[in-house]
This record gives sequence, C-alpha cells and structure tokens, in this order.
Amino acid sequence: MENKCFGIMPTSDPDGYAQGHFSRVYQYIIVPACKAAGFSAVRADDPTANDTAMDILKNMIESDMVICDISSKNANALYAFAIRQSINLPVTLIKDVKTSVSFNIQEFDYVEYDDSLRIDTVQMETEVLGNTLMRTFANKAATNSLLSKLDIVSAQPTDTSIPLAQEETKKESHLPVISPLPDYVGDPITQPQEIDKLKAGDSIFHMNYGKGEIASIKKMGKDKMAEFQFESGSKMLMLMTSGVLRKIKVIAINVLGVSVVRGGGPPPPHNLFYDLFW
Repeated sequence: MENKCFGIMPTSDPDGYAQGHFSRVYQYIIVPACKAAGFSAVRADDPTANDTAMDILKNMIESDMVICDISSKNANALYAFAIRQSINLPVTLIKDVKTSVSFNIQEFDYVEYDDSLRIDTVQMETEVLGNTLMRTFANKAATNSLLSKLDIVSAQPTDTSIPLAQEETKKESHLPVISPLPDYVGDPITQPQEIDKLKAGDSIFHMNYGKGEIASIKKMGKDKMAEFQFESGSKMLMLMTSGVLRKIKVIAINVLGVSVVRGGGPPPPHNLFYDLFW
C-alpha cells in the first residue's frame, strides 16, 4: 500500500492568481511528484471528500508525509507546517517564486516553483519535489532540524479518537432516525448501570445507524467511548444514556420441538431453521 501524502494549500484564488491556479499546481506538480516518490496524494480541500475540520486535522497528523504550499502566505499551510514541526513529523514546504516569507525558509526542506506553470519549469520542479519528498521521508527521524538545534523534545501526538468520537456523536442529532423500528429492537438504554454492563461483542441497535456490534470499549475519565461495527462501516461513538442506543430482543421460536433463538449474537450455521426464520 502506498504511503499517503497530504497536501495543504490555498483553497481559493487569492488576489493576483488566475481562477483555478492552485488546482493546477496540485495536478501538474504535486500529484506527479508524489507518485514519483511513492506516495498517494490527497488534497485537504478535496470537494468530493466532505471532510470535517476534525478529519482534516486527523489527516494532518496521521499522514506519512505532508506538503504545505505557503504561496500567498496561506495561513492554513503555515498552521499545518507548525503542527508537523512541533511533533517532529516529516513535512515539505513549497511556494511560488513571487511569495516572500518572513522567516528563514533555508532551515527547512522546501521547493520553489514558477507560478507561470510553464511546461518546461513544471517538469523540472516535479522532479525536484519528488526527490525532496523521498529525502525528507528517508530522514524523518532527524527531520525536525529546528527542535533538534534548540535541543527541545518534540510534543507527542495525543489520542485523536476522543474528539473524533465527540464529533461523530454531535452528527447524530442531524441524522435521520430509523422508523419504523424492526421487530427485534428492544428498550432504550437510559441508565448508567446499563452502559456499564455493555461489553465487546454485544449487539446493539443505534437509532441512526441501525444494528451493530460493539468491537471495543475505552474508558476516558467519566465517559466511555466505543467502536461500533455497523453495516455502513465502523464508528467511534460516546456511550450515552440518551436513548439513541437500544437493546436487541432475544426471541425464542419453537419449531417442531426445536428452539431457535433470534436476536443478539451471531446467527447459527445455515440450515432449514435459519433459512425459514432468521
């Protein structure tokens, strides 16, 4: 699997730039340079991704490499550069020739490109950027020259799953509620002691995501956070007594003297009773 390179650059057309200029910078220089260096390029403002601010921050920290285009003194790119530097992760700066910077850029890995995007300069700049990405990634243990020169221990990334779970939980209030409820859905979970009894492997019905299974539970202070496996994919959500979580009924059906149990837990192997009643 290719390593991921996250690109952060101006999201609009600042004064002095033609319409769609930075989209062309991304397509003509960044994407081919990443491909040459063995990275899969992802752009922070990809209109097809619908990423939230938390998604972008997560990518900013977890990506194998980040390219920050600080052309037009873009604040988002400078912010991302500062974050990667503070936690000693590989990052490459790029900028166009007409952008001046107010710090000594020579201290860092950077590539300058011609904002005219002429084909002859683009080809050379793509090759230079690709080589810079490979060199920076290969030397990632010693990437953060500024902190090492100051003899400062870099900050360590924190567990981003907590704010991500909170962000997902906030989204629930805007999601459609499933109605009518399937027959197997039981009472809502509204008591703290019911939350305390939940464990990995339990089947749960979520009013927004449907039936799922708890993959893991993590205690964070007074709260509990769980990873759920739904048909739509995995979700990290806070366990709350708001009634959004419901129990799964266990229904026993007696067929020809054989009890078949429906509800929580995995289904039995395929047989006549499974095919008829599960």
